[in-house]
Amino acid sequence: MEERDLLEAFNLLDYTGEGKILAEDFRVAIKALGYEPTKEELQKMVNGVDKGNTGKLSFENFQTAIMRKIMSLDNDGDIMKSFRLYDMDDTGLISFDNLKTVTHILDIPQTDEEIEEMIDDADVDMNGFVSVDEFMKIIKNSVRIVTP
Repeated sequence: MEERDLLEAFNLLDYTGEGKILAEDFRVAIKALGYEPTKEELQKMVNGVDKGNTGKLSFENFQTAIMRKIMSLDNDGDIMKSFRLYDMDDTGLISFDNLKTVTHILDIPQTDEEIEEMIDDADVDMNGFVSVDEFMKIIKNSVRIVTP
């Protein structure tokens, strides 16, 4: 989910242009993204980010609520499917070459140094590869939680 797309959706609902949307309009956005939360789930999502109980959400709150919803759908099975996409040679590890191939296929321009850095960031045991556990940790920690 691109931040640009989220910002576009947010701006469509920011009728006053004050940089905030009404909590009840959040339902429109979440439904537009293909989720059908119950009233209770929706209230929980809003309460999770609207700490001051203002009834309004900033873009950061909006983005956090959406990302939490997306990540809650990403169970370990989904993360494993993603891992297997990178682990093309089926070694149980993601190598520099694996990552380089995926960035090339996805047409994400990355220098060798940037790819090296990505691996270094995830590679806790410093063996030059990203294991399943390291990958899981990176994915689960990748959501930036912002509170007002």
